[in-house]
Amino acid sequence: MISQCKRAAKQALQGRWWFMVGAGIILTILTSIPSIFSPATYVEEESLTALQQLIDFTTLILSILLIPLSVGWFWLTLEITRNKNVEMTMLFEPFLKMFWKSIWVSIVIGFFTFLWTLLLIIPGIIKAISYSFTLYILKDRPELSAIQAIKESRKMINGYKGKAFLLSLSFIGWFLLGIITLGLGFLFIYPYYSVTYAQFYEEVKAKQNDINVEE
Repeated sequence: MISQCKRAAKQALQGRWWFMVGAGIILTILTSIPSIFSPATYVEEESLTALQQLIDFTTLILSILLIPLSVGWFWLTLEITRNKNVEMTMLFEPFLKMFWKSIWVSIVIGFFTFLWTLLLIIPGIIKAISYSFTLYILKDRPELSAIQAIKESRKMINGYKGKAFLLSLSFIGWFLLGIITLGLGFLFIYPYYSVTYAQFYEEVKAKQNDINVEE
């Protein structure tokens, strides 16, 4: 299944590599804006002025308000996987369709994953995988609440968590290449990985649909 997902991702990206590179650059620039205004991390908290603390708080709020951009990236890769016509404006689609829900579901996923990681790293990884279909599911079923989408993700990926882990593991060589190239390689690696994982979602979804039809 993993090699099949990678082949399908490469095929879906044909003629769209530079589009996804551009989308990735826009995503990176916009989500990095809050950090530009944040006080230096090496400054002791006691030495921060009231203005700097206000800027820090504003940075946090701005980072939260920009979460839908990351959700838009997930949705964009899903459209690429489905060979749909895509536009850069699709990156901003969650702002219009489910602004607060996309923020809430991302916060809930992060909070749950953090709690499980406090126990041990491995449970945290397992839970992160369990929640990994959530944003795709919200794209397909926007009527679901954040919690319902998370539960549906856990149900859907049950029996496929091992394959999901191996899929991510298979990109380690690519991630190392991205580091060696001082991050430049990630301009192409991240779209490749993202579309591959979206394809993995499509494969699992298709298999479950076949099972439901047989039943």
